[in-house]
This record gives sequence, structure tokens and C-alpha cells, in this order.
Amino acid sequence: MALYFLVFLVYARALFNFPFDYDQGEGFELYDAIRLARGENIYLDNAQFPFYSSNYPPVYRTILALLVLVFGPHIAVGRALTFAASLIAGALIVLAVWRLWAPSAPRALRWGAALLAALSFFAANYVYHISALARAHIPMVMFSLAGAYALDRAFATLHAPSARWAALGVALLMTAGFTKLQAVDALVAGFGLLLLRRPRWFAWAFGACLVFTLGFVLAMNAITAGQFWVNVVAANVNEYDLALTWQTYAQWLRLQAPLILGGVAYTLWDGWRVWRARSTQPLSVWSLYFITSSAMGMLTGKWGAGPAYLVSSIAVGAVCTAGVFARLFALLQRRHEARAHALIAAMLGVVFLVQAALNVHLPTTGRFFGTLARWLGVAEQHVYPPYAYYDSAGYTQLGHLPLPADVNNGWALVQRLREVEGPVWSEEAMFTLLAGKDVVTNPTQLLNLSKNGMLDTRQMIAMIEQRAFGAVVFRALFYPDDVKAAILRNYYWAQKFDINGFEYWLLLPIPSES
Repeated sequence: MALYFLVFLVYARALFNFPFDYDQGEGFELYDAIRLARGENIYLDNAQFPFYSSNYPPVYRTILALLVLVFGPHIAVGRALTFAASLIAGALIVLAVWRLWAPSAPRALRWGAALLAALSFFAANYVYHISALARAHIPMVMFSLAGAYALDRAFATLHAPSARWAALGVALLMTAGFTKLQAVDALVAGFGLLLLRRPRWFAWAFGACLVFTLGFVLAMNAITAGQFWVNVVAANVNEYDLALTWQTYAQWLRLQAPLILGGVAYTLWDGWRVWRARSTQPLSVWSLYFITSSAMGMLTGKWGAGPAYLVSSIAVGAVCTAGVFARLFALLQRRHEARAHALIAAMLGVVFLVQAALNVHLPTTGRFFGTLARWLGVAEQHVYPPYAYYDSAGYTQLGHLPLPADVNNGWALVQRLREVEGPVWSEEAMFTLLAGKDVVTNPTQLLNLSKNGMLDTRQMIAMIEQRAFGAVVFRALFYPDDVKAAILRNYYWAQKFDINGFEYWLLLPIPSES
């Protein structure tokens, strides 16, 4: 687990030094923050130039905007924010696990269980892939875990729950929801716990949050002429592939089986305690959160979603797995089992060693990692050529370390964009920003709206027909079909740039006939 954390640190450092989009969408997150730092709206009408809008709630972007004002508009600032959020999430796992163990347990055992649980979070392939990207998902997980931890503290004393901790927990869960809508799993778990444990608190909290949410949405809609609802909610109702959902669940089970089994065991144990007490009072927020975060995987079949939707389940599964051993230790200790300490320590070691064996991912070259890869027998098994990187998840576009050629080719593309006149129509934002130009279009958002019949493309096609854009940059062609057709009628393929495993194509206007 310590070696995985080292890989995590090496990966984060490499991303801090990579100035372009590593994952599609990072540059748009940064551009949202830049616009907010300027005092500009980020929820715009996609049918009007610059055909751009954010498609996420504002919390992550607002925090990033404050950092942009201090450190400047660099993608590394967004990645550092997410990196810090992932470290805080790990610390919350440590705190949560520490609380699950009886104070009489040996400190070394409590610390060992807490640290193993946190390190298993960083070791998970899905977490590692996105842990240092300038994206909102990990900050959402951080706020969700913080909210769940606060609610756990709120009900620490069975007969005297803390209203202050409960209020803090609800506030943090709401913050998670306004960071990214996928925090619905944490919100359902948190409000479900309040409903079962303190129905009156639930009524007050639910009512207050409902009023706040309605007021916020109505205010944002008024400020943005209805574009907040269109872009954050309506545009995210995408086409669904059930087969992809089951495929993702199968991979999740293959990679995280010990933590999943630990989460199931902890949840069943809670169910037994509730049945035995004939009361919901013994119910833990962690078992509810494990159920809801696991159910979140049903959304992975939605276009634009992915395995990252199961990151919360990995964090909660780690807490629950360590919690199972805390309860086993308490049982053995009550029975005066002299070997309880050694037995539980050995079982913890075996379970987390199996978990580590399932999550193999590392660079496969260099004196240290090359030797380790050869020892593991994966030195030649590159999942994303030409990058020397192995991942037990299989093919993945994330996780490898960028090459110097990627940086050189990226700057070459930026230089070409600096030389053209007028705005640039680019599928990724960082090339445009580094060329000193404002961002035009958010491609996946345009495609989402188009698929839902909610996009008027007349103005953008008219500008394309007029060849108003100095250049076009394509990577995956995530644009509506009529827009792509208009571009291909008016722009020619000028030059290809290989960057980070993708072919970026520069298109220039077809010269007018003399």
C-alpha cells in the first residue's frame, strides 16, 4: 500500500508539470474558474457565441476561482486543489476508522487499521486515475465523506445525539451536492439516517435544504436567464447503456472484492444489530452510505459517466472493512481471547494484501519502477502504448506519465494557434487558453444538448460557414453531426499533433476562391 501511495505521488507530480489537458474537460473546469474570477457568468446560452457553458454546480469552480486570483490561471492550480482534496479524503477515512475501534484496542492496531484503509483508497485504480486531475469528482467525495463523518459523530452517543454535528453533516452533504450532482448517494444516506434515527431532525433538515435548494436554483435561473437549469440538470439526462453498467460493476468487483465484501459484511452486521434491538438506533451511516454509493454504479451506463462514479463506494468500503475487524476484535476481547490482537492484525494484513494484489498499477520503466515491474511480471504488459504503464483495470487512458514529446507537441500546437487570427474552435480548452485566446464551445455539452433536442446550432453553423474561426482543433469529434459537417465543408485538415496518446488535428479555413 505504501508503494501505491508512492506511485500516486509520482503521478501527481507528473500532472502538475503537464500544462495541457490530460483528461478531456480539465481545461473547461479551469476556464469556469477564470470566468468566475473575472466576475463573469459560467452558465451561458450554448446557442450564442461563444457557444459555451459549464455543466456542473459551482462549488469546485468557486474555490478554484479564488485560487486562480492568488496563483494565476494555471491547470496545475486545479490539479493541486483536487490532490489536496484526495489527501483530506484519506485523512477522513483515517478518522472514521479510528472512531470505529474501541478505545481499549491497542493503539498500534487502531492506527494500522486506519492507515491501511486510507492507503487502500489511494491504491484503488479508479481513485488513482482521477486523484490529481482538475475535476470536481474527488472534491465532491471529500465533502461527502466529511458529511458522513460528521453524522457519525452526531450519533456517537446513543441517547444524546449532537444537533451541532448533525447540522454540520447536513451542510457538508449539501456542499457536496453543489459540487457535483453525483453526491446524491451521500445525501440519500445522510437524510435516510436522520429519518430513521431522529425523524424530527430529518423534517427540519430536509425542509431547510429544500428551501435553500429551491431558492438557489430559482436565483441562479433568474441570473442566467434559465441556463443554470438547462446546463446543470436537463443537459445531463443522457442516453443509457445497461450492458456498460454491468461491465463496470464486473470490473469494480474484480478490482475491489475485499473492500466490497467488507462493506457487505458491515452492512449485514448492522442489519443484524437492528433486528436484534428491534430498533434502528444501532444503524450506522457507513452501512447506509455503502448501499447508496454502490447503487450509484447504476449510472455508469449513462453517456459521459464512468467508473469514477464508484469512487465513493471504495472509500466507504475501506471504512466498513476496517470496521468489521474492529467489531471482531471487540467480540474476541469480550471473550478474553489472549490472541485477539495478533489474530485480528494477521487477518487485516491478509485482507489488505489481497486488495493490494488486485490493484496493480505502476510505470514500468526506470531504475526503481522498472525493477518492480519485472519482479511483478508486468514489465512488457503496457495497457496504453506507447506509454510504459501497466494497470490491472485493463485498457485505460488515465494513469500513465506523459512523455517529453507530448509537451513539445503540445507547445507546437499552441504556437500554431497563436499565429491565427480570430477565435479558435477547439475541442479542449488548454491549447486555446495557452495561446492567449478565450475558450469557444464545450463540446460534450453541445453534444448532450443536441442529443436531447435542446440545441439551436444555426448561429454556430453560420459563423463556421463564414470561416470566422482562425482554426479548429479536433480530438474525438464530440460535436453534433450538423456542426461537424459544417466544419468539414469549410476547413481542411492541416496538421496532426500526437499528444498524450491522442491525435490532435489542426484544421484551417479553406481559402476563398479568387
